[in-house]
Amino acid sequence: MKKEEIIKVLQQQDSTVLSFPDRGPWGSNKYRGNCSGYIQAFLIWKYRITKMAELFAGSGTGSDVARDMGVDYIGADLNPNPPRDNIIGGIDALNSDVPDEFRGADLVFMHPPYGAEIRIPYAGSMYTDPTGDLSRCDLGQMQWDKFIKVLNTIVMKYYAAMDKGAYMGILMGDVRRNGFHSMLTDVVKPGELQQIIIKKQNNYSSAGRTYMSRNFVPIEHEYIMVLKKIAPYIINFQLPQSHQIDIRDSESATWADVVYAVIKDKGRISLSEIYTSIEGHKKCQKNPHWKEKIRQTLQQYAIFVSTERGIWQAVA
Repeated sequence: MKKEEIIKVLQQQDSTVLSFPDRGPWGSNKYRGNCSGYIQAFLIWKYRITKMAELFAGSGTGSDVARDMGVDYIGADLNPNPPRDNIIGGIDALNSDVPDEFRGADLVFMHPPYGAEIRIPYAGSMYTDPTGDLSRCDLGQMQWDKFIKVLNTIVMKYYAAMDKGAYMGILMGDVRRNGFHSMLTDVVKPGELQQIIIKKQNNYSSAGRTYMSRNFVPIEHEYIMVLKKIAPYIINFQLPQSHQIDIRDSESATWADVVYAVIKDKGRISLSEIYTSIEGHKKCQKNPHWKEKIRQTLQQYAIFVSTERGIWQAVA
């Protein structure tokens, strides 16, 4: 496909929301999880890329796009027999060194597998794995917690190998199986965040399916996160962390919040039981008159009602 024709399509999609129903003539649409080549083309065009390096190169979509866009390309993939000559095969993204050929690229692009929850294995499915060794390195066969930990290590490793001023583009999505998982919230974000682009899903297998649950919202998009390396030595990064705190120990929770939580948990409850449920927690430790404060809170807020002497409940 001619570069001028590609750019004409991209100019019609020049926004933070991209939709390409026609995936283009690149790579193989039989390769599961393969994305539209217009995604790589958009990043090449938008960020004036001269050399693209691609991890998880798959069916060769990125290689074909780079050829048509007139930029240098090098890819790497776990598949020991990749479909293009400019894709290095047998690369375990976690344990193998970053290929020397990746040096000097002004865009590192990756569209990683989405973990075992998405049920798209590559080793042993898209290519042979007679010994099972490749399957153990396949991100598409890792449960979410392990997958995201491995992916974050890979992102940091490949970011460290980039030149100052280079970009990293990661195409990622959400997964709803065994709970809801979002790569965008869980993935590490090194360098300077340049853009979050929404990519609309087209021609996906579950399109048009009817779901029984009313609160089930079908996932019809992915994200493209664009990062920029801004310093040669220092690596700034954001790493999401999960925290848990008891509301009775929270500094941000008010006394009304705490008392309400206790009553809603217990139902109709005596004043002495409220005391027992909160005693010993930080909310009490910081106020020597905490019992008086609880009684004041019960009297002050209309959400608390005494149904009989010494018995309290919360109203809707």
